[in-house]
Amino acid sequence: MAHVASELTDRPTYTFAQTHPADRDAVAVAIGLCWFGLLAGFIPDMLRQFNEGHAYVPAAHVHAASAWGWLSLLTWQAFKVRNGDMAGHQRNGRRLAPIIAVILVISALVTIWTADRAAAAINPAYNPARLAFQVGHIIPFAVLTAIGLSRTDRPDLHKRLMLLAVFAILDTGIARWLGPGLKEALKPGPVLEILGRFPLTWALMAGMAVFDIRTRGRLHPGFVPAVALILVTEFGAAALFFTPGWTPIARGLLGI
Repeated sequence: MAHVASELTDRPTYTFAQTHPADRDAVAVAIGLCWFGLLAGFIPDMLRQFNEGHAYVPAAHVHAASAWGWLSLLTWQAFKVRNGDMAGHQRNGRRLAPIIAVILVISALVTIWTADRAAAAINPAYNPARLAFQVGHIIPFAVLTAIGLSRTDRPDLHKRLMLLAVFAILDTGIARWLGPGLKEALKPGPVLEILGRFPLTWALMAGMAVFDIRTRGRLHPGFVPAVALILVTEFGAAALFFTPGWTPIARGLLGI
């Protein structure tokens, strides 16, 4: 972990072009795919919940608003860079980004706790082990966002970490989009849980790697430790989910 922190925070001793003419288009495509990955899952889920007469816990509304605000801010920031308004970009980053990010993380944790408790109260078969996946993606989002916001002095690192942080939470939408169909095609197990959650995250991380190699001839030094953090939390969550001893621990954490 010390090595990861060093790679992400130390001043560089390498030569890596901070900008490239293709960066703006690549960022726009990445943000567009993030919007797709989340909305493709959450819009059908919201419609289904509404049609079935199910209500979201109050914290979920705050979390949804903060998530929408975060992606909107990310889009707005990319638009300002694209149009050369770096002063506006920096001003928004200082004033809005930390506030929305903190609200997003806290509301996510509160939503998980209250929603899981509510689900367990009405469904005796509810599996609290999914807490591993729910908390798992919050860790890289919080860590990478915090470092990204603190490293605006290095635009090359800053923009990659801000994107990777969002890539890390796309499983929340993808699981709702692909999960139901995969449950019919695959038997329960690690393959179903992993393929039903992480393919878009992996595809976007691979796309970033290919882009850097094509435009700079090498991976960004911060890319590998950031991706390692995401993968460790993903596979760590899957390992916990299928570990029998985790379920009673999750029940204790949720107080159910």
